[in-house]
Parts: sequence; C-alpha cells; structure tokens
Amino acid sequence: MIITSLICLFMGMYQVLGEPFILSFSDSKTLGICETVAASGMLVSSILLGIRGIKKHFVRALWMGLAVSGIGMSMFGVFENKILICVFGFIFFASIPFANNSLDYLVRTNIPDELQGRAWGLIGFISQFGYVIAYGLSGVTADTVGKVTGKGVGTGSSLTIIFSGICLVIISLIIPGIKKIRKLEQA
Repeated sequence: MIITSLICLFMGMYQVLGEPFILSFSDSKTLGICETVAASGMLVSSILLGIRGIKKHFVRALWMGLAVSGIGMSMFGVFENKILICVFGFIFFASIPFANNSLDYLVRTNIPDELQGRAWGLIGFISQFGYVIAYGLSGVTADTVGKVTGKGVGTGSSLTIIFSGICLVIISLIIPGIKKIRKLEQA
C-alpha cells in the first residue's frame, strides 16, 4: 500500500502539471490534442491486454510497466515539442494498464474472497492519499521551482514532472528486490 501511495503521488504530479506545462508554450487547442493522443495510449494498451492479457511474471510486468511510465513521464517534461510530448505522453499512459493489471492480480490473488471488499476499500483509501498529496503539493512545488530557476511555472512544472518520473523509475527498480512483493506471485 505504501508503494501504491507513492506511485499515485508521482503520477498525480504529472496529471496536475502536464496541462500548465503545455500551456506555458502553446495554446488550449494543442493541449486538447496532446491530452487526447496521450490518453489514447491507455485505451490501446487496455485493448491489447483485454485480447492477450498477462499470463505470468506479474512482478516483472509491474516493475517494467512502472519503469516505462516513469521514463515516458520524465521525457514528457523534457521537450517543448508537441509531437514529442504526444509520443511520451502516449508511452506513459500505454504502460499504466500493465502495471495496474499486474498489481491488481498480485493483491487480489492473495486476499481471501470473503475479505476482498473490505481489503480493497482500505487499499483504495490509503493509496489515494498519494493523489491527495500530489494535488496539494504539485502547484506549490512547480511555482517554487519556477521562482528558483527564474523561468516561471512552465519550467517549474517541467522539472517537477521530470523529477516525479525519475522517482517512479526508482520505485519500479526497487520492486523486484522486495521479497514480500515477489512472494505475492508465488502464492
């Protein structure tokens, strides 16, 4: 649950700051196009997962999905180029269903059926704190970074997104080393 909260924290930073980053150098029409293209990554990979699914190696799919999403997130914040933003936004969103599907499988198969409702209610409640913290801190963080660099909220948003993506990659690389997570797949 702690790892899930951290994942939600860093993804929440991206969700809040992606728009101000794009609007710092472009217009609302471009923002809409970029958001649509990026979000379609989730649709495409969800369809793929619906057809093919993940059959085994859920821990690997989890950490790899998170690593790719972190890389996509970081690269999204690097360029003020609409095409590259669409590409890296698409990569970010396309990798999320692999991580979500794997995480869901690992947790659900280790909770007795009669406890599923209570357990998922608690898991959802605790993991969503990451989003609450992200929504509360991302604007302040971007503004502070923008002031420190002297380049404004666009750069502050960009650097915060890049840092959040790097943190997501670090978390993903730690996951395979956590014995308790590996044991979830063996149960």
